Amino acid sequence: MKKHYNRHSFFWGLIICVCVFTGVGIYDIYKHNISMACAELTFAFLLLVYIIVVRTMRKRDMSAYMSMIIEREDSISHDAVNRLPIPVAVLSVDGLIMWYNEPFVKMANTDALYNMPIYELIKDIKWNEVLKSTDGVKLHAECRSRQYRVEGNLIKNNNSAEEFSVLLYFFDETEYVALKKKYEDERTVVGLVVVDNYDELFQKIDDSESQQASALINRHIVQWVDESKGVIKRLERDRYLIMFEKAYLQEYVNKKFDVLERVRAVGDSIRLPISVSIGIGVGSSLDESEEFSRAALNMAEGRGGDQAAIKDETQFKFYGGKTREYEKSTRVKTRAFAYAFRDFIKNSDKVVFMGHSNADFDCFGAAIGLSRAARDCGKNAYIVYDNSPAVAGLVEEMRTLPDYNNMLISGEYAREMTTKDTLLVILDTHRPSMLPEQKLLDCTEKIVLIDHHRRSTEFLPHVSLLYHEPYASSTCEMATEILQYVDDNRMISSFEAKALYVGILMDTKNFMMKTGVRTFEAASYLRRYGLDPVEVKKLFTMEQSDYIHKLKIMETLEVYNENIAIAYTKEKYQNMRVVSSQAADDLLCIKGIRAAFVVYQLESVAYISARSFGDVNVQLICEKLGGGGHMTVAGAQLKGIDVDAARLELKAAIAEYIEESKK
Repeated sequence: MKKHYNRHSFFWGLIICVCVFTGVGIYDIYKHNISMACAELTFAFLLLVYIIVVRTMRKRDMSAYMSMIIEREDSISHDAVNRLPIPVAVLSVDGLIMWYNEPFVKMANTDALYNMPIYELIKDIKWNEVLKSTDGVKLHAECRSRQYRVEGNLIKNNNSAEEFSVLLYFFDETEYVALKKKYEDERTVVGLVVVDNYDELFQKIDDSESQQASALINRHIVQWVDESKGVIKRLERDRYLIMFEKAYLQEYVNKKFDVLERVRAVGDSIRLPISVSIGIGVGSSLDESEEFSRAALNMAEGRGGDQAAIKDETQFKFYGGKTREYEKSTRVKTRAFAYAFRDFIKNSDKVVFMGHSNADFDCFGAAIGLSRAARDCGKNAYIVYDNSPAVAGLVEEMRTLPDYNNMLISGEYAREMTTKDTLLVILDTHRPSMLPEQKLLDCTEKIVLIDHHRRSTEFLPHVSLLYHEPYASSTCEMATEILQYVDDNRMISSFEAKALYVGILMDTKNFMMKTGVRTFEAASYLRRYGLDPVEVKKLFTMEQSDYIHKLKIMETLEVYNENIAIAYTKEKYQNMRVVSSQAADDLLCIKGIRAAFVVYQLESVAYISARSFGDVNVQLICEKLGGGGHMTVAGAQLKGIDVDAARLELKAAIAEYIEESKK
């Protein structure tokens, strides 16, 4: 059959001509030009007859074409297809409706369908995506408030392999979709609510205030659960189990889990940092939801508390987390970890320490300090070193000391020497993608993690022993406390004290950021073992060229939203990572600036260093860009884009954060 149905229709042009000639003919009658009017009206009439005849013939040809398709494909008559109880339509390559059956007319609620674009009738159909469906059309669409599953395929014409039509079937799934939504809404969601640092906080107030505050917290949590008509069970003084229908979860999300603010207000009234952490699990079954809720609660607490985390089958979502972490006054957990850590060392053949890529003073200093514990237990200690320029001064001094000969090794060599009985200690990161030698994780079954960063969704797959405290100022602070319990009688060297102290100093920005009582206690402990602050200061000195580069970065300062500084550099030079971080620190010295971001590039990756005083949560901003960190110190890596594109994405993330903060 030599018919083509994939051309744009010219009928609308002919109809316009009919209208024009009819109008001109009427005008000539009005002007008494009868002969000309008759000719024009006759021509208009002939055009109209032509349109009717051609449209009738095309519909007949399309019916014949459909019969040919059906007989060729399924050996079913055209009449049978026309009487199918489901809507069927054939469309041209341009998306114009060329043939349809009676159920399709009922679905569309109009019979003026011929040559109508399908994407105008049904907005959910994206015609470009339909044409790309090489393995058959499969999509969902809505028409006149009813839900349809649309299936079909592309049919090539006999006479030309380059021309084809599109055959679509519409299956009404309105009742199924409504039933599915009802089922989803009535699924039971399980949650756990924990009052952060309950014992430590309520020891600081008398019994009457403690009972009053506890009653207020309990009332706010119960009232919050009542909003979803859920059930609540108090498991312990500081822990609640809640269950409610999933339909109410979106309402909690829309309100940004306002129970966090209600509990925080109770703490403000008695001048204590009271907060709660919430873990919500949305699984396919009740036991899976409970398991997800525990995982979500661990994630919320690992990120510093005072926030809600939702976990389903695919991802985590976080709400809140805008306040500072507060340190815990008890060291029971530290002592328990130190004893377990010592046992792991004694039962291993060697100990390998590994921090994050491009090591800084915090992860490298912690590795040097904890290597003392390994050597005290009679085990060889090694540190994976990736030639990071940030710690070059400490490495240079380390290589002059005989106690540390052959301690620094490459990632490849560490992989060769590691056995199943080797203890691998990961420091200052919990994200596998940030390790210099990720394959090392598969070489041993003994992995210890020590980290102080807020927990992200990416986490080490298997850990034998975990010490993760987001309240700590630095990994070096945590390492210093561990050393005090591993062996009370062993003294650390002045170099080890220096390495630990410089890590604390760097992460706290000279004891200005994220410091607590235990931070100063750790520094005091190190000072007793020969620490010389003047020698530490020398490690932070800069080359003249680096100092000039830092000034050039600060010259690019752009103030965003009145109090956020954004600077950048497109130059490539040694120590760019360190210089950019120091520039971000110095930008906070400018009056009125509450947060600072510096964007720079290494190879095909754009990096962002972020700093703030805490009132702007740079961690939440960097998380929107795939990064993370703390409220006051954070960073992100944007792969495959340049500095200019990274700055645009950064501004979009800041704008989104500001908008969310207003809600």
